[in-house]
Amino acid sequence: MIRVFVYGTLMRGGHYHQQFLTGHKFLGNGVISGYALYGLGSYPGVVPEKGEQVRGEVYGIDWKTLHKIDILEDNGSLYNRKRVRVVMADGRTTRAYVYVWNGPVRLEDRVAYEDQPWSG
Repeated sequence: MIRVFVYGTLMRGGHYHQQFLTGHKFLGNGVISGYALYGLGSYPGVVPEKGEQVRGEVYGIDWKTLHKIDILEDNGSLYNRKRVRVVMADGRTTRAYVYVWNGPVRLEDRVAYEDQPWSG
């Protein structure tokens, strides 16, 4: 099983959740450290930033679904898929893939930790 950490449109209630993650195992809520969340209009992105954290959800998926999400996220162009450490809500840690924004961000678009998860 492949783990993916999602923080925006792929989360429960998000625009793409049903299309990509329905039927896959929800493993729980989690937090990644060393990244900040930015609102980029109709979708969010995370970028590396020391001292910052991002809330999201972790799912267990298969390779076929990961490939579909790679296409959605334009992996290698708009986003880069990275493997990160996730601290789950129960304190356990796991490793999961996350899609990291590959473009510029504006400080005023940062979503504070207490205002997460991103809701568009």
